Amino acid sequence: MPIMTYLADRFNSSYDGTFLGHYGVFFTRFTDLTGADGGFSFGQFWFCLYLFVISAICVGVLRLIKHKSDGESKALPLWVVILLGLPLPLLSEILSIGGKSLAEYTYLFLLGYFVFSSDTTIDKAEKYRYSLLAVGLLATIANVYLFLWCDKDLSLLNTVTKYISEWFMVLSLIGVAKRHLNFSGKVSGYMSRRSFLFYIWHFIWVVLFQYLLYKWAGNNTPLLFFGTITASYVATFLCCEMCVRIPFLCHLTGTKYISKKQG
Repeated sequence: MPIMTYLADRFNSSYDGTFLGHYGVFFTRFTDLTGADGGFSFGQFWFCLYLFVISAICVGVLRLIKHKSDGESKALPLWVVILLGLPLPLLSEILSIGGKSLAEYTYLFLLGYFVFSSDTTIDKAEKYRYSLLAVGLLATIANVYLFLWCDKDLSLLNTVTKYISEWFMVLSLIGVAKRHLNFSGKVSGYMSRRSFLFYIWHFIWVVLFQYLLYKWAGNNTPLLFFGTITASYVATFLCCEMCVRIPFLCHLTGTKYISKKQG
């Protein structure tokens, strides 16, 4: 995380000190935890932190509900599942840290457990996957237009399209994945063994290459986008392959060691 907040501080706040000297800033500046101002940040690991906290909160909730119920999950009509997305904008500002709401993600976690654990619900998402996807894409396009290019102040409509996009895309991608991605093979096996490592390394390289390419090419959006993606993927995969073959790095990152025979 320190290298990303160091680059953010140089780019956003014109920090002119050394990288090692910036550790003093990193461990003493606590603001919104995004790291955009060079302060302390969890970076991409906010997800792991939130998941730990949410899991701890929900253990008691789930035990209480299981104690009072017969343990069977009941399938809901699709229209009810769609309506379950309505609380999302209301929860988005509750217990929000750095723009990430603990209340919203706890709600989604519980929906996953109680609603999407039903095969019937998943089958319905699969059946109407393209209709859900169409609504999600239209809402996404409207959201991007309103956020980036609309000259009028339509913040309420922008918020509505944002959450319609979020919820319908979640439902549609569950259905699409059920139909087209429910399989295993050599490629999926290879990627699954490295998925957490990819998560650990990717953001560092994205930030670094964005910073370097911007200094070299300026505000060249296509180059910044495609150049960053290409370079970051290569660097991230190299880091993943290095980690799975070095026992010490496997232990450090919580991944399984892969010998040369295993590939």
